[in-house]
Amino acid sequence: MSLTQHDIECLYAAREMIAADISRHYTIEQIAKHVGLSATKLKKGFKELFKTTLFEYLETQRMEKAKELMRSTDKSLKQISGLAGFRYMNNFSTAFKRKFGVSPHEWRKGLYSILMVMGHLSVGAFDPVISLLA
Repeated sequence: MSLTQHDIECLYAAREMIAADISRHYTIEQIAKHVGLSATKLKKGFKELFKTTLFEYLETQRMEKAKELMRSTDKSLKQISGLAGFRYMNNFSTAFKRKFGVSPHEWRKGLYSILMVMGHLSVGAFDPVISLLA
């Protein structure tokens, strides 16, 4: 696919639109209309330019947001799943386990255990250790 400079600018705008509010559930058509591309050009161009699909990009952003909330807050996993843009806790748990190989509960429990063993519960002080879990 041949992308013009205008197409590339539109694709970056689409990516920014998604990243700005990952909890929104846009349709491909809504994003395409907003940035001024056809739905086909948006899907194919996004994959070509960013080497990932729109859905994969959104899911990655949501997973990173969820991990950050699990690291930095004591919110429930249900609250975190909603803040990360998942309508249903079960969908969040399934997606998280598919991406990271453990459930959100297991991931959070593992993080908590590391901090307990180190004698600290201040997450910010252990960003290097926590980044190993990322």
